[in-house]
Amino acid sequence: MQGRTRGWLCALLAGFFLVATSLPVLAGVGGIGGISSFTGGDGSFKRVLREGIVIGIADDYPFTYQDSKTKEFDGLDVRIFRAITKLLGIEKVSWQIVQFDAMIPGLVAKRWDVAADNIHENPKRLAVIDFTSPAYWYGSALAVYKGNPKNIHTAGDLAGKVVGVVRGSFNHTFLENRKDIKELKLYTTNESEFADLIARRIDVTMEDDIKVGLFIKNHPGVPMEFATGYAPALEEYGYARYGIRKADIDLNHAISRAIDELRGKRDGIPKILEEGGLGLRNMWYWPVTK
Repeated sequence: MQGRTRGWLCALLAGFFLVATSLPVLAGVGGIGGISSFTGGDGSFKRVLREGIVIGIADDYPFTYQDSKTKEFDGLDVRIFRAITKLLGIEKVSWQIVQFDAMIPGLVAKRWDVAADNIHENPKRLAVIDFTSPAYWYGSALAVYKGNPKNIHTAGDLAGKVVGVVRGSFNHTFLENRKDIKELKLYTTNESEFADLIARRIDVTMEDDIKVGLFIKNHPGVPMEFATGYAPALEEYGYARYGIRKADIDLNHAISRAIDELRGKRDGIPKILEEGGLGLRNMWYWPVTK
């Protein structure tokens, strides 16, 4: 009996040895030591290491934008992706700035490798692309003219109002089927959207809380404020993620692993968010301690 047990154990160990020697060799990538080289079979990560990565972004302050003076690309997501590519050892990085609603079509058409202006998952998008791990959290808000002359406080108060949203955004999708809104006005940038609110050409905007808060902070005295009492619906909350083609599984694994590493480093994504004026509410993964 004991001999048979030894024989079975030896056979099992031999099987494990054969399987192990047939697997890809593990190798450190960039600044991530001791993890897999992300070579699952499609070659997408090897391709960007060899040829470089093209990142698609929108003119979407404060997430992604091009500085009008320096012509440098900047924003929360741009800085996060610079940290990601550095960690992964991707040396050649180029940026393509396009309208927000062109990012996913351009990704599918292989004009860029990542849609890096953060977007929320929804069934329509999941039908055509995949998403990375989440980088941070945010939700929606209503912004109104100073003093709230239209008395807007809830989603129900949007009935009969002229509402501004960015074309192709989550808020556009969320509101487009409402028949009680007087007009849903679509914009390509937040700057033009907020300018129309300040000029009172629209009554209210439904926009990311981060964008509204930072715009008010960066423009002291601007006649614009949050609509008090607004409580977003559950589906209006979400995690900031980045779009990847469904076929690029290796690249998705690599970027997601880098995000996970940077999300847990105090000098990683938390530092980038803090420098952008965001707080613990957006750092859902960071302990609320001093």
